[in-house]
Amino acid sequence: MAKLIFHLMSALASFSLSATQLTYTENVTGNPNEVALGYPVPIPVASQTPVNGFRNYASLLARHQDIALSSNSVTSQIIGQSIEGDNIWAYILSDADAVTAENFIKEPAMLQNGGIHAREWQTPEVVTGILERFYNNQNDQGFYQYLLENSQIILIPVLNVSGFKQTQRYPNQAMYSTDQDDGANWPRDGRMRRKNMRGVDTDLATENDNLLGIDLNRNNNPYWATSPGRSSGRSASIVHHGASPASEPATQALQAAANLADGRLRFYIDTHSFTQVYFAPYTANTRRNAITDSIANKMRAVNHNRYQYGPSPAGAGIGATDEYFANTYQIPAYTLETEPGNNGGTQYGGFGVTHDGFILPEAEINRVRNELANASILGYYMQAGPPSICQIQITRVDNGSTIFLGQWQTSSETNREWQQSDNTVLESGVNYRFRVSFNKPMRWRTDGQITPYPGLTISNAPTIALEGFAADDQAYSESISVANGQWLDQPNTNNDGFLNYKDDSYMFEFNLPDTSLTFDAKLFQLAIQVTDLANQQLDASPVTVVDWSNGAWSGYESTDGSLGDSGGIDRNIRLINDGSDAFNDPTAVSPPTTPPPPQKGGGGSETIWGIMILILVRLINLKINLNR
Repeated sequence: MAKLIFHLMSALASFSLSATQLTYTENVTGNPNEVALGYPVPIPVASQTPVNGFRNYASLLARHQDIALSSNSVTSQIIGQSIEGDNIWAYILSDADAVTAENFIKEPAMLQNGGIHAREWQTPEVVTGILERFYNNQNDQGFYQYLLENSQIILIPVLNVSGFKQTQRYPNQAMYSTDQDDGANWPRDGRMRRKNMRGVDTDLATENDNLLGIDLNRNNNPYWATSPGRSSGRSASIVHHGASPASEPATQALQAAANLADGRLRFYIDTHSFTQVYFAPYTANTRRNAITDSIANKMRAVNHNRYQYGPSPAGAGIGATDEYFANTYQIPAYTLETEPGNNGGTQYGGFGVTHDGFILPEAEINRVRNELANASILGYYMQAGPPSICQIQITRVDNGSTIFLGQWQTSSETNREWQQSDNTVLESGVNYRFRVSFNKPMRWRTDGQITPYPGLTISNAPTIALEGFAADDQAYSESISVANGQWLDQPNTNNDGFLNYKDDSYMFEFNLPDTSLTFDAKLFQLAIQVTDLANQQLDASPVTVVDWSNGAWSGYESTDGSLGDSGGIDRNIRLINDGSDAFNDPTAVSPPTTPPPPQKGGGGSETIWGIMILILVRLINLKINLNR
């Protein structure tokens, strides 16, 4: 009954509407019902492969399905149906198991959708471009294979399928709006349909329904129907929020896609156009907000900061999908508005007619598709987890014998154990080969050469020091020159290749002079500092597996062993162990001790007891600090 009343009210609200059809053209014709863009009007084409333009929905769907059928790393799944009965498809990019390459550890998940607003043709192409990027590089043995084997990426190229198909039925036609909230000459329906097809037929000439439908980006909790200025209960409004939260099948399908992550969702992007900005809702979780800011700024940097960043305050919203995911899952969640910027089509030499920003010139989409694939995929990489050391191997250059070999092995979902099979005393004057391996590709390559990830800057090599206490308790720290080293992009044949993925290992040669304090040392440890290709620092203690919990990282240690979201220097690996706690920097200068104030009165025994109590308190504090 409620649905019947809703439809009757919608019909009554739109009964008296009338509209005038408009046609988009490239050049001015003088016809008052023709609107000139100043560039060719994009017409969808039948092509599965990318073109300088926009593919029709049938071609996009065929491309998605062909990739899923021909790739072991991509599966397709129907997550729902539109009001008109069109299947809504999600594509899951991952390997066959549900754990990372380390085993035991459940894979994190990322979710990105496009086409929630029908007229935003850029967005299905952008999300399809990400799918194609992974398909084309699925066996690269490096960056993309790492993400496929260590995360689950869920892509929905077209969420509002029926609305998108309606825009492509009328690629150069729309209707002038007569809604009370719309500006003069605002275009609706046809090429400019924003909402879904609830209460709407496919005939553009049926004027009494051209303003109807639900705005899927106003149909979400927790802020459904809470922003009267930007979300409306009127069925003709362009921001009509629907009868209830998640009332629309497409909204329900998006939430069903998130359920595919099995509680492991870490990242979300809703791809829109236009205005060239990343929007993001804040929540009450300050750590989540800081991480959201950091990722956004990195994604912006990928495209030379041509995209702005607009976080919104916690506790309010418009019923958008990013608000739902940020608050429900406590993850970084964004609304990405693609090109053009606020000036719309004038950015490409157009005439700047109203709403032409939704009509991206065909010549621009290949570039936009590639640029935003770079940005989104960097976000996936960052949320896949921070870097950590997996293995250290030291061999003699002259005979290839292994002097030191140790590696972390997962013992459970939350812990690792250090396993060491070789540890022979180093000698002076001998050339050694040092290989340090990490849990992920640490560098990016362009045409086979190490380069920064697009838009970012980074130091190429790690910093490694030998430090500890010599036999006479003298603290030492000796930096090793790693300038002659290289990141490895060839398979391991003789202890000279990468461990699991290209660029997950760095190898260099070194020798120790006779004067090195490491000889006969009581403590001989490695201090290793490096950032991954997104400038994330090492997990300083791999013994605890880093995970995502309550909107921030768990098990991610800083240099001093404190938990947080920034990482630091790894000091866990020791060639000679004196039994002291990890994270010990033997060269650190202890703060000066403040003497106790002079005691008043004449009782000497009180002074002695006071000193003893002070010593006891300091010993207790020392023990707490060493075992935290």
